[in-house]
Amino acid sequence: MRPTTDELIVGMRNVLEDVLLPELQSDWAQTMGTQMALMLRHVEGRAEREPVYLREENGKLEGVLAKANDGLGGDAVEGPEAPAGESLEELREYNGALREAITAAIHAAYEQGEYGFEDLPAERLGITEALLEINTAQAQFWQPIGFSYPNRPRR
Repeated sequence: MRPTTDELIVGMRNVLEDVLLPELQSDWAQTMGTQMALMLRHVEGRAEREPVYLREENGKLEGVLAKANDGLGGDAVEGPEAPAGESLEELREYNGALREAITAAIHAAYEQGEYGFEDLPAERLGITEALLEINTAQAQFWQPIGFSYPNRPRR
């Protein structure tokens, strides 16, 4: 069906950048318009990128949950059932369920023993590094989104 979702997004971004932004009077309005254009740029092609990204992340989360359960022994938590299909909605739901199971595993590890200030359940399970890697990849997926304000450098 034409125009495609991506074609509509590109068209909206082009109108925003080429027609509306030059007409905005205040620095704040121009900055907000620029941020909107960046968000639209991020959304372009997301329909193709997100399922691939989620499949990869879900595989990593499955590995984290398996490692956590190995460390929990008899207190292992039940993981969610993998989706039958590959729709974006199913992949997102499975991702959320995996994250909830990992959170439950961390809580179960906490219940297993006494913890000091620097002794974290995720460390005892050996999953901290993998969780950090997953979150870093998620931050990279969101680029080029970044918010900035006048006189404040972009990070």
